[in-house]
Amino acid sequence: MKKQNETKYIYAFSLIPIIGSSTFQKISKGFPDFKTAWHSNLSDFIKQTRLREDSAQKIFTLKEKINPEQEWNKFETTGLKLVVFKDINYPKRLREIKTAPFVLFCLGNNLTLLQEKQLAIVGARKNSAYGQMATEKIVTEIAPSGLTITSGLAYGIDQIAHRTALKSGAKTIAVLGSGINEALNRTPTKNLIEEIIDQNGLVISEYPPNYRSSRFTFPARNRIISGLSLGTLVIEAGEKSGALITARYALEQNREVFAIPGNIFSPNSAGSNNLIKQGAQPITSANDILEIFNFATNAIVKSDNKNVILTNETENKVYSVLSFDPLTIDQLAKKCQLDTAIISTTLSMLELKGLSQNIGGGRFVRK
Repeated sequence: MKKQNETKYIYAFSLIPIIGSSTFQKISKGFPDFKTAWHSNLSDFIKQTRLREDSAQKIFTLKEKINPEQEWNKFETTGLKLVVFKDINYPKRLREIKTAPFVLFCLGNNLTLLQEKQLAIVGARKNSAYGQMATEKIVTEIAPSGLTITSGLAYGIDQIAHRTALKSGAKTIAVLGSGINEALNRTPTKNLIEEIIDQNGLVISEYPPNYRSSRFTFPARNRIISGLSLGTLVIEAGEKSGALITARYALEQNREVFAIPGNIFSPNSAGSNNLIKQGAQPITSANDILEIFNFATNAIVKSDNKNVILTNETENKVYSVLSFDPLTIDQLAKKCQLDTAIISTTLSMLELKGLSQNIGGGRFVRK
């Protein structure tokens, strides 16, 4: 009950448009709780937060129009969840960035997805056929690794990345530049949001449910896309593309930046090609990314022309030692430096995946 009461006042503060992550942190540090901050007088508020008087006065003027109890009751009917900076569900990687949002509004039940390893994919809104093919290829190849695909739900590359993730069985997170309810009012966007939620994905925003997007909110949300992720992949970006803002944030956050090489005659590829010149990793297949992320334990291999994932380090090690020359369990145990019981169990898993074969006499080969 106490936590809900605190969350109610955090939500009330979030409805004041001029309060961003920095002001939220100042309030959090200046007061024992947000209820106390809400009911404080102006002079005490200024003293505890060290905000300028004119800024504090604006907050108090806007605050007078908000009833925390009524607003919270309305919020509870939305089906959204509110994740606060100090909550256990708040994504660890996002917490590391300097301008981490204090609150995240989430649609979907799979909040643990926020902690999963993610790859951000961004690019042109008006993509070419090449951009679509490249996005579909990389996301399809990435899917077996377990990486979550994170993007911004914008037309073009973003939506292709989300849709391909859903088709390939990968989880996906959409980060919005508006409130979630505002996005649900747009039919094409609503349809994709519903697909994402149906497949246990998430839609998140730092903005209250009905907050309208602006030319400032989309660049701001890009820091969240990159902040959630281990790295950002840019697929088709012009020289002034918003995707380059995401790449810049990724660099500032000490995350990896990748880019798909593009047609040198296409303006749509000028930005991504420049990223490569500046040091971004050129990507032609998912394995380029997985190797940099040290996903060798989740290596992708081919079996009957299908991608098959090796789900742990032991499988990867045993598979790498197997060859077309027969080996016994004892021989494999010696080469892998593993117990024979572990080798036997691992071989069974590899057989189920169609990657090894028992040819009789206790001898095994790579299939």
